[in-house]
Amino acid sequence: MKRLDQLSSVFWLAISIIVCTESIRAGFGTLKDPGPGFLPFISGVTLSLFAIVLLTTSILRKREEDKINNPLKGVNWSKILLCLAILFAYSIFLPWVGYLITTFVLMLLLFILIKRSKLLIEIMIALVTVLASYIVFYKWLNTQLPRGIFGF
Repeated sequence: MKRLDQLSSVFWLAISIIVCTESIRAGFGTLKDPGPGFLPFISGVTLSLFAIVLLTTSILRKREEDKINNPLKGVNWSKILLCLAILFAYSIFLPWVGYLITTFVLMLLLFILIKRSKLLIEIMIALVTVLASYIVFYKWLNTQLPRGIFGF
């Protein structure tokens, strides 16, 4: 992994240098009147700092054997596919059924899928989650949420 860290940090350092150079060409501006290159320049500098930190830590780290583990070993593919199917169904039923009911069913199915605890607790957590998100997005932020066939 040490070698991969060094290669990726050099890559991101090169990208950050390109971003900083192009943002200076676009016009940096001032702090009171920032130009179009101000934010990309700050992002490029931040990216370069992270790349330098990764490069120095990977160089100074004691030599370790590069162990490349299979990141997909032990993955429960049936749960992943079921979760994707649930999310796909959510996106289809959301405009028709409405936000409150569809999101409640989504949260309940996801909680059941990860096997948190008893069904009553999962229902309560799903209900609290849906009501909290409804209050935040619909009431406080005035976001339009799909009403569905029931009108709520």
